[in-house]
Amino acid sequence: MSKQIIKPFELLLEYEKRSVSHALGSAVEESELGDWSGIGFKIGEMHLVTEVDDVNEVVILPELVKIPGIDQWVLGLVNIRSNLIPAIDLRSYLTGESSKLTKHTRMLVINQPGGQAGLVVDEVFGQRHFSKSDWHDVEGDDDSRVYRYCDKFFSQDDVRWDVFEMDQLVQDTNFQNASIK
Repeated sequence: MSKQIIKPFELLLEYEKRSVSHALGSAVEESELGDWSGIGFKIGEMHLVTEVDDVNEVVILPELVKIPGIDQWVLGLVNIRSNLIPAIDLRSYLTGESSKLTKHTRMLVINQPGGQAGLVVDEVFGQRHFSKSDWHDVEGDDDSRVYRYCDKFFSQDDVRWDVFEMDQLVQDTNFQNASIK
């Protein structure tokens, strides 16, 4: 019975060959997923999606500390890794109707001028992939405040996913000023 001698250099070449073939396979799979990716979430009955890079993290809503003298759409302050950030009820801000906090409620942590903010949404669906060729323009006749921040949408499996622009939200002076008027 002969022992097979393992040559380290040949073993490394084999590993490299496997790695390269795996990486090429991943690129093909990624292109099949689509060329635009976003984080899907829901407020009320609306399905929204925002660019992946616009969301730092998604967390279960932590304990809130109420703040007096502030608009109803600011739920309070939350502690995320020793950082106090405002928790914003996105549904209340956009529609005037408060979110119902459930086991599906999540908070999208985003960057804004001067720090971070947490946008409380009814549900998060995770990453969604779309083809830019399936973009549609939002018609300007809808007077909903939500569409102030949406100018495109995707339609996928009979679900309309409006593309929510976080940059437009955080630059809006109404969003930046939460004191009671």
